[in-house]
Amino acid sequence: MGAVALGEAKGPAVHLPVFQGPLDLLLFLVQENKVSIWDIPVATICDQYQAWLRTMEELDLVVAAEYLVCAAWLLAIKSRMLLPRRSKDEPDPRAELVERLLAYEKVKRQAAELAGLLSLREGVFSVRLSPVESSGEPELALEELDVGALAQAMGEVLQRFRREHPPGLVLAPLGCSVQEKMRELLGFLSSQGSFPLLSHMLTRRERVEAVTCLLAALELVWLGAARVHQQRSFAEIYLVSTGEPVAVERALGYA
Repeated sequence: MGAVALGEAKGPAVHLPVFQGPLDLLLFLVQENKVSIWDIPVATICDQYQAWLRTMEELDLVVAAEYLVCAAWLLAIKSRMLLPRRSKDEPDPRAELVERLLAYEKVKRQAAELAGLLSLREGVFSVRLSPVESSGEPELALEELDVGALAQAMGEVLQRFRREHPPGLVLAPLGCSVQEKMRELLGFLSSQGSFPLLSHMLTRRERVEAVTCLLAALELVWLGAARVHQQRSFAEIYLVSTGEPVAVERALGYA
């Protein structure tokens, strides 16, 4: 039932809200009366429903048959509500009406939520491209292009790209592992007892090997197989064996 405005009829124009069916009209009346769906005053709702139907007929609107069927249903419920109940276990005449209105209200609410989501999605994902306005400059003919200037511009673009996109850092693989350096340092300690760690690190060709040597020394100290000694600040750092066989075996991976 659509909204109607009678501008040509006698008297003021009358506007009716849009109803999608009799249940929509019933739900509107329940909300207008500010009553609970679980406790519908059927007599009041029925009278108001009949008044709406009469208004539609006075405005020469074609009332759908489903509205008339619902009106008859409301009258039947109204009459049953006026009769005394035979027992307490007799079902409420309004039960089916309440069930239908609750189901319709749920569907209507979900439809409104889906419509809101659709509107939000259109606002987020829709892209409307405006037509590109012409700058008014004439197009350059191909025969007027300077090949040398194009080559120079291309070279500048490539240089800027290389400058802004440097190649990734490639690390060389380790020549030896920390465990291999630990075995090497233990060999030095077993033959010398005390080993100049700092001098040994400074003589390595690659920085990675020096770092691996330092990690191996720290691992030996943590396992208790060696200790470090320095006589004064910035002097030579010596790696000294503790002589603990269990610690040495643990450092070699035997324990």
